[in-house]
Amino acid sequence: MSDTSMPTAGPLPARATDYAHARHVGNVGDVFKHVTLAATLGAFQTPPVLYAESHAGDGLFTLGSVGEWTAGAAKLWGPATGRKSVDAWKGMVESLSKPGSARPEKYPGSPLIAKSLLPASTRMVLHELDPNAAEVLRRALSGSADLRQSDGFKGLPEVLAAEKGPSVAMIDPPYTGKDEWTAAAECLEACRKAAPQATLLLWYPLKALTRPRALLADLTRRDLHGTLIELLSTPLRLKRDRLAGSGMIVLNPPAGALEEICAALPILGPPLATHGEWSSNLIGF
Repeated sequence: MSDTSMPTAGPLPARATDYAHARHVGNVGDVFKHVTLAATLGAFQTPPVLYAESHAGDGLFTLGSVGEWTAGAAKLWGPATGRKSVDAWKGMVESLSKPGSARPEKYPGSPLIAKSLLPASTRMVLHELDPNAAEVLRRALSGSADLRQSDGFKGLPEVLAAEKGPSVAMIDPPYTGKDEWTAAAECLEACRKAAPQATLLLWYPLKALTRPRALLADLTRRDLHGTLIELLSTPLRLKRDRLAGSGMIVLNPPAGALEEICAALPILGPPLATHGEWSSNLIGF
């Protein structure tokens, strides 16, 4: 396992404010995304030789007294659940807080979670356009990754094409504009063509079903085949115009990964439910 300790020397630059990730970090979408990532990486019998991301973000966040984490990561704080993927994620999150802390003090992004679950021999290639976020991530990873300040939608397929061994790639834009939904589908298609052997993950937020189902239809038109898994912690019928859950599209998962993700849903659903109910969707396409 690789070293998950974090550097402490020197101040970190502020994050750009086009997407207020610090306010959303650790929310229900992050919980599902990162447990899914843990389930996928944990299912490999032989570790992948490459892990890559299209939008890596800051990588590490200090949690304030309020934030969406209170309805997300905080709800799973406490004893182990007995579910491998959930406890792998919990262990990483809890390692960043002082022993005995009553709540999470920091929250890791997917690059740090992947680093904690993969051997040091796995090459990490991360894309992040925002210079401030890239610097925060560079400090958090202590130089253990190839961090590229470039367009991940374009760069990810190129990285995968250059690696012939088992690979994992995460497509995870902030979805601040409608065009990112189409760009994510285009990137997934390009990645599949560049590396048919790679395991591909595409995460998306759920506020309503219109755009997620349009995304699914788009992927079907592109002749892509995989599995869609969604976890909703708030009923969509309430139409709150805020995050109700999220989904992950998985192409070419390692054996056992989908089963582990589905087994984690009943562990995550009840504590994350905001109105006494939760739901999930599983769609093969």
